[in-house]
Amino acid sequence: MKQSHKKFIQVLAFSVLSMFFIVSCNSKPDDKQIQENVTKHLQDNKNYAGVTSTVNEGIVKLSGMCEGNDCVTAIEKDVAGIKGVSKVENNISKDNSTDMTMRTSLQSILIKYPGVQADVTSGVIVLRGTIDRDNLQPLMSDLTKLNPEKIDNQLSVD
Repeated sequence: MKQSHKKFIQVLAFSVLSMFFIVSCNSKPDDKQIQENVTKHLQDNKNYAGVTSTVNEGIVKLSGMCEGNDCVTAIEKDVAGIKGVSKVENNISKDNSTDMTMRTSLQSILIKYPGVQADVTSGVIVLRGTIDRDNLQPLMSDLTKLNPEKIDNQLSVD
């Protein structure tokens, strides 16, 4: 009888350990852990600085403003890849105030280059008009200092 009692305890102990192992391996991160991971991810990217998040039952709700082309979809895609996130509700807006700041700086640069017109949309500077060949490189150098997403040069060079 002692032998069967010992065997029963061994089987019981093995069963309990197996159940613990199975449960711990299959458990998802809780909302608190997901929130910490999402917050860290948002803080690690300077373009995501204006974005906040909340987590409830694995569903992440994003809100706020971001900078850069495609930032809204990029953040959603990045957050969706975080372990434990089951769904992302994206209420982020793109911050276009950067365009206004860049547009103001752009106008002060263009004064030095008669015949050149430009506009800014979504961080992209579009150049139109005419320019002397000797002035093209200095213009491009000045514009690069504004850190645009892209410079679309549609200038005619004389």
